[in-house]
Amino acid sequence: MSYDLYFFKRKESKLTEKEVEVYLSENLVTEEKGQWFFQNNDTEVYFIIEKNETEIDVEEIEFVENHEDFENLNLTFILNFLRPSFFGTEAFEFIEKMINDLDIYISNPQSDKEIPYKPNSEELFKNWNSTNLNSSSKHFGEQNSYLEIEKSNEIWKYNFNRNEIQEKLGENYFVPKIFFFKTKAENKVITLSSWTEHIPNLIPNADYFLLTKIHTKFFRKVQENVLLSRENLLNRFGEYFSDYEYSNCKIIHPENAKKIKNLFNSTKSELKLENFAERIQIENLFNEKPSE
Repeated sequence: MSYDLYFFKRKESKLTEKEVEVYLSENLVTEEKGQWFFQNNDTEVYFIIEKNETEIDVEEIEFVENHEDFENLNLTFILNFLRPSFFGTEAFEFIEKMINDLDIYISNPQSDKEIPYKPNSEELFKNWNSTNLNSSSKHFGEQNSYLEIEKSNEIWKYNFNRNEIQEKLGENYFVPKIFFFKTKAENKVITLSSWTEHIPNLIPNADYFLLTKIHTKFFRKVQENVLLSRENLLNRFGEYFSDYEYSNCKIIHPENAKKIKNLFNSTKSELKLENFAERIQIENLFNEKPSE
């Protein structure tokens, strides 16, 4: 079950299919077997643009070709439903950029527009997400977990901007990713980030933190993980943290990171992560509760 868009150009346009393919390879991901399969390792968002080289049914042929003033570019955008809403936010930002950069048009079977047009990302998102949320509610299963859209969007936005923050801070700091987990006891969604060896680190707005201690024992290096809630992390180390300009983030600078070596290494775990929670497959995170 997917949301499909078809790409067109005006007949007088000099743009070629090859130029569009080069654009995708340079701005999205390298083509492989007629597909541009994009996956963001930080946000876990993925979508596909593919060449229309396989046979399609008669109704679909009529839909994508019956436009007198336009020429089919033989490419289809595919975004699945039953996904966190931020999949659409990220995907349609790229589609809007592509439309504007190449001066191309979209034929959208899911809309009431009969000819190709230039939608913006907000319109496409609204169109996709209404069905996405409705489908999520109807198909909510035991494997799925619910998180309110505001919270999941906040985490997506941080992860989406993580590399930019890292570049701004430089190599003396580490900017960790935030991961989605669920508790084993209650199937409650929590967020988790990391902090390794008391290094200068950004402290994002996660619920829990996995601290990695590396020390020498019997002449060999031993790695030990410590799980702390955000509240207890701030209680223990908060005086060494500074506010950071990104929303609800703290930071520990190099001079303070050096001071807390012993405090960091003496920190004990509240919980064992493997007993407390497990990773959520991103496809199983829904922003709508199950229908009753």
